[in-house]
Amino acid sequence: VSPRRLRHSVHAYIRRTGLAAVGSLLRSNMRIAVCTLPGRPDDVNVWSGTPAHFLQGLRSVHDDVVTIGPLMPKAYWALNNLSNLTGRLSRKINWEVEPAALKQFTKAFDRELVVLRPDVAILMGWVPWKSASDVPLIYWGDATVGQRLGMSPHWSDLSTRTRGIAQRVEGESLRKLDAVLMPSRWAADDTMSRYGIRNTFIAPFGCNIEDPGAFKRSAPQPATVKLLSVGVKWRRKGLDTAVEVADSLNRSGVDVHLDIVGVNPPADSWRRDYVTYHGFLSKTAGQEKTLLDELYRDADIFLMPTRNDPFPMVLAEAAAYGLPVVASDVGGVPDRVETGVAGVLLKSGAAAAKYADVVMGVVSDQSVYGGMSTSARTRYETDFTWERCAASVVSIASVVAGQADR
Repeated sequence: VSPRRLRHSVHAYIRRTGLAAVGSLLRSNMRIAVCTLPGRPDDVNVWSGTPAHFLQGLRSVHDDVVTIGPLMPKAYWALNNLSNLTGRLSRKINWEVEPAALKQFTKAFDRELVVLRPDVAILMGWVPWKSASDVPLIYWGDATVGQRLGMSPHWSDLSTRTRGIAQRVEGESLRKLDAVLMPSRWAADDTMSRYGIRNTFIAPFGCNIEDPGAFKRSAPQPATVKLLSVGVKWRRKGLDTAVEVADSLNRSGVDVHLDIVGVNPPADSWRRDYVTYHGFLSKTAGQEKTLLDELYRDADIFLMPTRNDPFPMVLAEAAAYGLPVVASDVGGVPDRVETGVAGVLLKSGAAAAKYADVVMGVVSDQSVYGGMSTSARTRYETDFTWERCAASVVSIASVVAGQADR
C-alpha cells in the first residue's frame, strides 16, 4: 500500500468529518500512548517485536511518547493457561473476546490513562471493552477475528461460546473507538464491510530487522538456485509445499538448495540433502542474527507458498534485502508484494511444479531478476521502514486527536 493511498484515506476521513487539512492538525506537543497486553511495548519478545520496532520508529519522528503495559500480567498468564487448557480439550475458550475479562483489562488501562494523560492512545493487538476514558482510542491489528476464525491456529477448534460471541464482541468494541488501523487493504476492507466501521485506515507494519543497506543482486546461474523460506507454522506457512518445490527443481536437474528458518520438519520424511532446517533464529542474538543475515544475503529467491497470512513481516524483510519473492496470493500478501514488480504471486493451492516453473522464470532472466530486486528494495525504503510507517500513524493520530478537540 503506497503512502499516497494512505494519505488518500486520511484526507477522505477529513472530508467526511469536515476537518481542515492534516497539516493544521499536527501538534508537536501531542502525547501518544502505546499499549500492549502481553508485556511492555518496547520488549522485542512481544508480538514478534512489532510494537518495539514501531516505538523505535515513532520516537524518531515524534517527541512525546509514553507506553502502557503489561496490564495485569498475572491475570493475563492465568487466562492464557485457561485458553490453552480448553484448547487441548478441543473446546477452546478464547478469553480475548470475553467481555468480563476485557472489562478488567480496560479498567486497568483507564487507570493508566488518568496517570499518563495522553492526547491519544494506540492499542496494539487488543480491543478494550466499554472504556470510561475520554481519551481518543485507536486500535491497530493485522486482521479481524472473522478473518481468522477456523484459519489461524489461535482461532481454531473454538468452543461454541467463543464462536458465538467472537465477532459480536469485536464489532461492538471496535465501533466505540475513534479509529481502526489495519496493515492491508484485505483487512481494512473486511473491517468496513463486516462491522460497518468507516473510520478505518490502512497503516502498514514496518520491517522488524535492522536495515541491511542496499546492495546489488545478480541473477544466479540458471542451473543453481538458492531458496529461502521463513515461518514458524509448518503447514500454515506452506513449508511442506516449499520442500516440494525444491523436490521439483531437483528432479529437473537444477542444483537447488532450500534453507528453512523458524521450524523443524514434522517427520524425517521431509528431510533432504538439499534442504537445511535452521529452526528458530533470533533476530537479536549474536550468532543467530548473523546467520539470518547471511541467509537473506545468499538467497536468490524468497519462497512463501503460505496458506493463510494477514500481513507477513518476513516479506518486508525480504524487501529490505532486495530479494525477489515467489509467494501465494492470500490475505495481506498482495499488500507486501505486487506481482510482476517485486516478485510473482500464485493463486492459493498452486502446485509445487508451478512454483518451480515461476522460480526458474525469474532467475533465468537477468533483467527481470534485477528489476524485481531493485523494486523490492525501493518498496522497503518508501513503505516498510518503521520511520515511514510511524509518520503515517502520527498523521492519523493527529486527525483523531483534533477531531476529539472539536
